[in-house]
Amino acid sequence: MASVSLTQMPYVTQKIGVPRAVAVEFPFGMIWGLPNDRIMHRTILMHLLDAAENIKRPGTIVELPYTWPEDLTEKRDWFPKEPPPWLTSKEKIQQMLDFIQSGNPLE
Repeated sequence: MASVSLTQMPYVTQKIGVPRAVAVEFPFGMIWGLPNDRIMHRTILMHLLDAAENIKRPGTIVELPYTWPEDLTEKRDWFPKEPPPWLTSKEKIQQMLDFIQSGNPLE
């Protein structure tokens, strides 16, 4: 059975080495688009199904052309008040960058 990852971080997804992926540049927690935007949700799902059927070369990542509405970028009420643990200090950020740079963590 074919599998496809939906990612907001294609660089990390590439390093992990998934067989195929679809990338979308939406904010974390909103990877399918705005809540209740059934048209966008279905559109992304159709891209995933298409990727499962048509991507033949392992490691291929298809980047979708959709962008987050600019007028919603300033409205950050959907963003967590507290940063994720890996963003709490320069040392934690460096650890995450080192992890990403090291390549496939499964090897």
